[in-house]
Amino acid sequence: MNFFERQQRAKKNSKILIALFVLAITGVCFCVWYFFSLIMVYDTNSSGLFLSPVFIFQNVPYHFTFAVLAATLFVILGGCFYKVSQLSHGGGALIAQSLGGRQVLNRSANANETILLNIVEEISIASGVPMPPVYILKDESINAFAAGNTYDDAVIGVTKGAVNLLNRDELQGVIAHEFGHIFNGDMRLNIRAIGILNGVLFISLAGEFLLRSLPRIRISSRDKKGGAIAIIITIGLALYLIGLIGVFFGNAIKAAINRQREYLADASSVQFTRHPKGLADALKKIGGSSSVINSQKASEFSHLYFSDGIRNFFSFSTHPPLDKRIKAIQPDWDGQYITPKPIVHNNEKTRKTTEQKKEKIVKIITAAAILNEINDIGAITSEKLNTASEKIDKIPQLLHDGTADMLLAQFIIFITLLDKNENIQKLQIEIIARDFFTQNDEKISEKFENIKSEFKNTSRDMYINLIQISMPTLKTLSKEQYLKFKNTIIRLIEADKNISWFELNLKHLVLYPLDVLFGIVKIPQEIHSVIGAIKFEVEILLSAIISSQFLNEEKAKQAFGKIMKDFSTTTLRFVPSENISSILLENAYREIQKAKPLLRKKILEMIISSLKTDDDKLSNQDIETIHALCALLHLPISV
Repeated sequence: MNFFERQQRAKKNSKILIALFVLAITGVCFCVWYFFSLIMVYDTNSSGLFLSPVFIFQNVPYHFTFAVLAATLFVILGGCFYKVSQLSHGGGALIAQSLGGRQVLNRSANANETILLNIVEEISIASGVPMPPVYILKDESINAFAAGNTYDDAVIGVTKGAVNLLNRDELQGVIAHEFGHIFNGDMRLNIRAIGILNGVLFISLAGEFLLRSLPRIRISSRDKKGGAIAIIITIGLALYLIGLIGVFFGNAIKAAINRQREYLADASSVQFTRHPKGLADALKKIGGSSSVINSQKASEFSHLYFSDGIRNFFSFSTHPPLDKRIKAIQPDWDGQYITPKPIVHNNEKTRKTTEQKKEKIVKIITAAAILNEINDIGAITSEKLNTASEKIDKIPQLLHDGTADMLLAQFIIFITLLDKNENIQKLQIEIIARDFFTQNDEKISEKFENIKSEFKNTSRDMYINLIQISMPTLKTLSKEQYLKFKNTIIRLIEADKNISWFELNLKHLVLYPLDVLFGIVKIPQEIHSVIGAIKFEVEILLSAIISSQFLNEEKAKQAFGKIMKDFSTTTLRFVPSENISSILLENAYREIQKAKPLLRKKILEMIISSLKTDDDKLSNQDIETIHALCALLHLPISV
């Protein structure tokens, strides 16, 4: 099953989940209507006929039925939309923080946490997924989760026990499992499940509110109000129980859907790492210890975890039994669990010597190789992991450490934008100084100069990786800090009165995901399934990219025609570069974001084909363009 098939499966599961929850909500609405109608038509002389729903329906006014159902739906949908909206704005970070997680940034503070960050970095770069922020939960049990709406706001959460009790291979297996959920499109489905369950839970909360208000009612109306209090108790208990029944069946549906997804994520992990023993041993250690998360919010997010995070005395298990998961990975397992012992990792030497750093990774990236990669989007191989590790090792230590510092991470992004022209660069540095250098604080300007001088030993092909591993730190900015950071970037780009392809790509790689995170822009809905619906936008983007490859416009036009012939497309027309403005190009990118997955794949294939040259090699600009486009289209591709 490839990336696009997984996305289609996730959408199908999402529709099934919503359909099943609609049935559960319908049941809850019926119960609420039945209870209130029962009170209305109660008649001790009716010999039990009043218990019949048919009798009740015939004797209850339509407007009463409508009012009860409308009020019930309002409460359920209100609770649902409130929770989904809350999680949409806070993303995975909100879930991690509500479970008591703290974000890990400092790589040198704890050797075990450094290992964790290195693993997430490697898998992120190897897969092409923007590096998610990493959170540590204080629990000593072994568990983990991936949460978020999209790649842009996704986070990885890992318990303290997992970091301290799992070796590198086991931890890598667990993290790869969580990346599997990201690739398989499970995260948004999880958010929807949380929202719908919260809506049903609101009925129960309404009943609980009535019961909690009883002491105040008794004090204010102690005399002759016994009947009113009895009614309130009855209504409160009924709503509370009806809500709990709805949550019970909602959890059953959630558990049934989630179990199969856990098997798929396990398979993805083994596929990524090619090391089934690591994942299997992690599961065995859970069997020999615990995976329980001790948080008041733990049950709300139970379907997100790597293993069961709550004690299932009266609820459905959201995960398959451990023994079945282990046997699916290791059919010859002897049935013995592992009692974990604390592991103290040595400080991992992900940095090579200075001499080794200067050696370049000799790997020619071709358009043909990337086209082959499209069919395996989201698939990680041991070769990709090794290459990712090498890329990280080539980053100078000062820059790599700087990506974990809020101020230095911003400086790193700024410095990638500095112009080669000395006069323009001087103007850009003045912009940075006005915005970020505090008066009489030479340390800040010294830090900036140190980072800037380190870039002399940094090749252009490392810029993308630096941007990727800086993103988790940039996501810790407050909205006010981000707007200041964004304003500085825009002014740096506009300093030379021109926008280069690198500057355009950087806006898409850095500013777009942060705009989404801070609620400045919304991810557009996927509405286009045929290229004709976005014909003009594809013409603009494809023409602009091809024109950047040729000095002669006639040759660019010929190359455009060849692409149309290769893809059997005759409806698209070449747009001369003088007719393409940066605004048109930006609008084209935005509209193409609305394409459905299979159309996105076709557009990406056309664009990569347009980057082909006689020797088929891709330049740094080409690679950056592919990264930026994939980031906008949420297509994880490793280049």
